[in-house]
Amino acid sequence: MITINERLLQATNGQAYPLRTFAWPALPVVDACPVQAPYGHVLVLTTDGALHGVDLDSGASVELCRVELPELAPDRERLAPSLRLHASADGAFGAIVVDQGRHGIVVETQSGAITMRLDGKDYHAEQVPFSACFLRHEGRNVLVHRTDWNRLDVADAATGKSLTERTIGPYESGKDCPAHYHDYFHGQLRASPDGSRLFDDGWVWQPVSIPLAWSVTDWLGSNPWESEDGASVVRVAMRDDWNTPACWVSERHVALWGAADWDEEEFEESGKGPGVRILDATVQAALSADARWSMDMNEKTRVLDLFSDGKRLYVAADTGTTVWDLATRAQIGDLPGFTPRFHDVARAALVAIGPQTIIEFPLAWLAQA
Repeated sequence: MITINERLLQATNGQAYPLRTFAWPALPVVDACPVQAPYGHVLVLTTDGALHGVDLDSGASVELCRVELPELAPDRERLAPSLRLHASADGAFGAIVVDQGRHGIVVETQSGAITMRLDGKDYHAEQVPFSACFLRHEGRNVLVHRTDWNRLDVADAATGKSLTERTIGPYESGKDCPAHYHDYFHGQLRASPDGSRLFDDGWVWQPVSIPLAWSVTDWLGSNPWESEDGASVVRVAMRDDWNTPACWVSERHVALWGAADWDEEEFEESGKGPGVRILDATVQAALSADARWSMDMNEKTRVLDLFSDGKRLYVAADTGTTVWDLATRAQIGDLPGFTPRFHDVARAALVAIGPQTIIEFPLAWLAQA
């Protein structure tokens, strides 16, 4: 049983918000994901390769299985590889992958069976997190995963059977590109709230970031080449850097950290500063005048991630989290020292993860403030 401590987080506006801190009793936590599973609300990976289920209501935890972790390759170009955990929404499967690396595994959490061994190949793999994302398709868990620098596939998580079999010829210097050839380095994947679209924070040679979005429905339903050059593919933006904090704020729109404009003549960003761009990820359209949202924040603050519940935007930084109203674009909260790892939609909570702690912040308290 995990010890639960209730305490108050003192915000800079004078408000005091309750936090629930779970003192982790086992080996250090590597990563964790929200789930809705019989064993609890959080799937936790520890340094010994164990997967644990945690019930955040009772504090009960159970070791589900133990696996051999993928090997971390030596640092390359100052980008250190690290382990990351992904989980299916029902907690039946976990994917343990190497960000800034090429390998990973898919695990059936209750049995510990390895159902897939992942290989995203090594061509500039150190530049991006390992592209992986669980979805639901026709009543089953499927995993989107990188199988080469410029290719994503979708597989049944239980069997490893590919759902996107297709042929794309190799590129040959001096010849025309083969049909559907995709000159694009896939990056971190984020599914829309209903899972019907994917956002891909990838890049192309210049180098420059060109995040893309496309329809999962079309990809799995009618066109296995949809992720390469399908009709639903949208070039969301052009930016200097990839691996940028981003999140979906609705079924159509994504928020990208960084309020800079893209200068086509200089082929670089201009007017950089703290803030976000709210962009339509469903249609290819000119940038709207109100897409840019500047925020009154310290420019030196290191923003790590963005989260949204459809009404608010949570900017998670190394110094804490600021809360912004999507409709008015006003800052409505400040949570110093609290940096969440994920947003648990089902529990309406932000959750921070440390080597020996899990900290839950219920979002209902913001609405009552």
